[in-house]
Amino acid sequence: MRLRTILVYLTVIFFCLFCHQIGTAGQKLHYNFEKGKVYKYSTIIESKTSGQSMGQEFTMTYGAEFDYSISLVSSNTGVLTLMVKFEKYNIKLNFPMMGFNDSTIVMQEYVGKRMKVVITDKGKTLSVVPIDTIPPTRVQMMVNLTPNDLFKQVLLELPEKELDLNGSWKKDMPDTISRSGMKMVVKPNIVFNIVAAEKKNDFNCWKIAIAGTSAIEGGGNQRGADVTIDGTVKINGVAYIAPAEGVFVLSEQSNETEMTTTATGSQTGASTMSVNTTVKTTLIK
Repeated sequence: MRLRTILVYLTVIFFCLFCHQIGTAGQKLHYNFEKGKVYKYSTIIESKTSGQSMGQEFTMTYGAEFDYSISLVSSNTGVLTLMVKFEKYNIKLNFPMMGFNDSTIVMQEYVGKRMKVVITDKGKTLSVVPIDTIPPTRVQMMVNLTPNDLFKQVLLELPEKELDLNGSWKKDMPDTISRSGMKMVVKPNIVFNIVAAEKKNDFNCWKIAIAGTSAIEGGGNQRGADVTIDGTVKINGVAYIAPAEGVFVLSEQSNETEMTTTATGSQTGASTMSVNTTVKTTLIK
């Protein structure tokens, strides 16, 4: 029961993590990658989970650091085709029940591998397709995470409307994931406020405050048991966009997740989890 619950949790939390991220007044924000230029980013994730399953308390920690580069392949009427390449991907795990005791894993299989990511110039992902084959690893299979998942939402999605300082927009469109017999829906209610014009990493940026919640619900069949999931995610963060250049410069976000998993059928029981996660993405070059 506990192992199944943790596997379900990891699928949910990764889905939540990668589904979210001095200017001129009165303009529409959009991304504008320059042909022939390489944009290098670094993302650092730290997550700690505590919970109870089958009457036993447990904790686990997860961390990841991956660097990747983005280059423009083509641009056509607001649709950008990008090549995203893994430069580095390291994972830190402390899951004793799965045999990981403060382990650092270098995901060498990913380094140099490329993905074709098609987005709108507002940052909405249209498709993610591997260019190079990345062989599955034990860690990838354990967390039920594919390379496509890492770039499901490579950039902060921007609104269609014209904005200026103190402008705002909301994200409330549900998103769905179906995998390994499970279907989960994340219903966000997140507000983005442009709160200041600041210099950040040598760019004149708009500072965007991010705050809100997401509801998680879903279910399916895992190892012969019918599983239901209910949870909430509290989100706070900040992002920096350079409107003149159309460049995503930096984001920092913290998520507090409370989740309950209930199983009936061949196996019965309930588990609760509390998760604190931070994600930081920085344009490094």
